[in-house]
Amino acid sequence: MTSNATVGDLRGCRVLVTRPVEQAGPLADALRAAGAAPLLYPTIEVGEPPDWGPFDRAFAGARPGDWAVFTSPSAVRLAAARLRRTGQAGAMASLKLAAVGPGTAAALEREGWTADVVPQGGQRNQEGLAAALSSLAPGARVLFPRALEGRDQLARQLAERQVSVEVVPVSRTRPPTLPPLPVVDAAIGASPSALRALVARWGGAALAGHA
Repeated sequence: MTSNATVGDLRGCRVLVTRPVEQAGPLADALRAAGAAPLLYPTIEVGEPPDWGPFDRAFAGARPGDWAVFTSPSAVRLAAARLRRTGQAGAMASLKLAAVGPGTAAALEREGWTADVVPQGGQRNQEGLAAALSSLAPGARVLFPRALEGRDQLARQLAERQVSVEVVPVSRTRPPTLPPLPVVDAAIGASPSALRALVARWGGAALAGHA
C-alpha cells in the first residue's frame, strides 16, 4: 500500500484494518480519533482449535508455581473462556503469569488476574518476553496458550534453557471469503497471519498499486 499521509497526520486517510472483527474495535476507534476513516477488512477468522484436549490436560495438571505465558489479548480471552466453561478457572490462582506487553496484561486484569512479568521497554514480542523470563530455573514448567499457527520463538528460547514448555492451542485461524479490495491510503497488518492472508489473496503487486 502507498500513502501520502505523514506519521501523526491521518486526517482523511482511508485505512484498511485487517484484524478479526471481534478484535478491531479499539484500533478502529483510535484511527477515527486521529481523523482517519477505518475500513474493516478482516483477512482471518479466529475459531476454536481442533482439539481442546492438550489445553484441558495442561491446566488440570497445573501445580502451584507453574507459569502461564500469554502473547496476545485474544489468547487471554479464549483461555479464560475455556477455563470457565470447564470449571478450571480456579487453576489460574496458583500460577505465575507473564504477558508480552501492556495490552495483554490489561486483558489479564479484565479477567481478574495480574501479570507477574511484563517486559519493560519496546521489545513487546516473544523474544522480549523470553528475555524477561531469564530468571526461570531449569525444570520450571510453563504453559503457553497460543494460536495453533502461532510463532514458536518463545517456546524454543525457553526450551534452550531447559525450561519445560507446553504449547496448548486456544485457537486457529482461517481465511474468510474476502470482498474486492477497496481503494485505501494505508493498510494495517496487525499480525503476521493477517498480513500473510492479505498478500496470499491479492499479491504484493496488487497491494502496492492501491493508493
